[in-house]
Amino acid sequence: MIRFNSFNYGSLFGSGNRSGYSNSILSNLSQLSSIRSGAYSKALKAYYGKNNNTVQKNAAENKIKSYDYNKGTELSAVSKESSELVLAAKKLTAAGKDSLFSDKEKYDADAAFKSASEFVSNYNETLSAVGKTANTVVNSAAGSMTRLTGAMSKSLGSIGITVGKDGRISISEEEFKNAGYDKVRSMLGTSGSFAGIIASSAQRLESAAEQQNRYSGLGNGIYGKYGNLPGGYGYGGSGFDRWF
Repeated sequence: MIRFNSFNYGSLFGSGNRSGYSNSILSNLSQLSSIRSGAYSKALKAYYGKNNNTVQKNAAENKIKSYDYNKGTELSAVSKESSELVLAAKKLTAAGKDSLFSDKEKYDADAAFKSASEFVSNYNETLSAVGKTANTVVNSAAGSMTRLTGAMSKSLGSIGITVGKDGRISISEEEFKNAGYDKVRSMLGTSGSFAGIIASSAQRLESAAEQQNRYSGLGNGIYGKYGNLPGGYGYGGSGFDRWF
């Protein structure tokens, strides 16, 4: 509603000449009629709705590009390698009649060495992936795992697994096979063994990498990840709708 006590009569009636009076009052009365009928509101919404479609389309395209970019980051590599390390560790610690250590009399040292070698390889590949990222959360999670490995270096040495100065591990086939069933099972074949503990550590590392990868795509700018203004007027100025 127009409040006449604050309305500019001069703009409504023109400068006082007949021509100005006629053109000005007709123009203003026409605008007043459009506001009262809702036509003005509909026109604004149509305008912002058109822009809204364009902004939402751009946002969707940006989301796809952001997802494609994040898939190839160092954090994704850490997540992948950590996941494979978990699987390799669980292959060693699996229980049941088909597990590597289900029967001492039927213990297959060759099969155990093959699985242990895969575990060692996955462990080192995980560390290599971590070494390519500067993310402090991921590096902290990996640091916990390598410190544990270092603390168990003497015990690991009893089955032919050596911990290097760089934190990576290596395995000697001869020493591993000569260690025998009991020692190998104790170090790698149960949920509480070194392999079981590393599986838990690798799971935490995987989760940290995935979480940090998601955060890396959010952005910290005022316009958010996809260029919208969080908590503001939304896409295309839709916050103005409540005025009409």
